Amino acid sequence: MGSFDCWSYVPTGTGRWGSTDSPGTRTAASLPVFQGKDEEAAINDFVADLISGKSIIALKRIGGSVADAWVTDDPADDVLSSQQYGPGDETMEFRRWDGSSVEV
Repeated sequence: MGSFDCWSYVPTGTGRWGSTDSPGTRTAASLPVFQGKDEEAAINDFVADLISGKSIIALKRIGGSVADAWVTDDPADDVLSSQQYGPGDETMEFRRWDGSSVEV
């Protein structure tokens, strides 16, 4: 299955997070948990939800290789989008941080 890790850093005073399996990073302000919280609290809540298994990780595979990974609020919509717009060999997989599978 491969591995997924998450990192965060604040090199210039702006919190950012991402994963080694995903092409981009996000700012703390883009996190849904950011509303009404400072960056440190938003990142801490995001990471806590992720590693506790509360959050669902979406893995997009193309040709069997991980092409992208993100935390999703709506796995069913991710599947629908993949079927409608993805290449024929694109598949979606959903997991929790501990690796357990999430059925959609």
